[in-house]
Amino acid sequence: MPPERVFSEKAKLVSEQREQPDKARTLNDLDQHLQKTTLSDRVYGIVRESIRCGVYEPGEKITHRAIASQLGVSVTPVREAITRLVSEESLSMAGPKTIIAPSLGRSDLEEITKIRVNLEGWAAELAARNASTAFIRELEHHHLVYCTHRRSHNSKAKMAANAKFHFTLYAQSRAPRLLAIIDNLWVAIGPTLGLLANQALEDDDGEKFHDAAISALKARNAAAVQKAIVDDILTARTKILNILNPEEFLAI
Repeated sequence: MPPERVFSEKAKLVSEQREQPDKARTLNDLDQHLQKTTLSDRVYGIVRESIRCGVYEPGEKITHRAIASQLGVSVTPVREAITRLVSEESLSMAGPKTIIAPSLGRSDLEEITKIRVNLEGWAAELAARNASTAFIRELEHHHLVYCTHRRSHNSKAKMAANAKFHFTLYAQSRAPRLLAIIDNLWVAIGPTLGLLANQALEDDDGEKFHDAAISALKARNAAAVQKAIVDDILTARTKILNILNPEEFLAI
């Protein structure tokens, strides 16, 4: 139900309460429904963000009770959120009661990578055209957080910081539809990118590409910003292929 319709219905119920006392119960029911929906939405957002940031590995089993315990909520909103995530294929059903983080085959990885190269490269180029001094400083802050987590060997926090860096950059494109598509791609590839969480702690490729993007932004060089992001994506793709099949490399 759209928010404006919900509030309209609530206002109507309130106005009718004095004339029709039984409406009070209906209003309470609606309030409970709204609270439940809001909590379910919050759980959905948290779990989806965890998928996007590579918190779950491909094929990792996800249980309602574990998430409910972690978030301090009942199982009901978790069940609703998980059902929603499964319906949009952000999570997979491996059995009647078994839910897992999705795994990508090599062809899936190649397809998503090619799309990311085009869309994220474009978003980075658009962002460069809209870059302000304040925005660049914000991006530098997110990069510093990323570097801090990498150097302290906090792999999960590093992955989250990496996502924050990229989406702060892409948001500056001021192209909300483009950003939404990129967000969905990251959810699809998130668990697979999570395979790099520990490996990436041992090299500074991510730092170098972020540095290159920031330097290009300062120079107002949109093409160089695009290149830094594309190089970042392609380097990650090569590393993932090496993990999945060390004996095979394909050129994009």
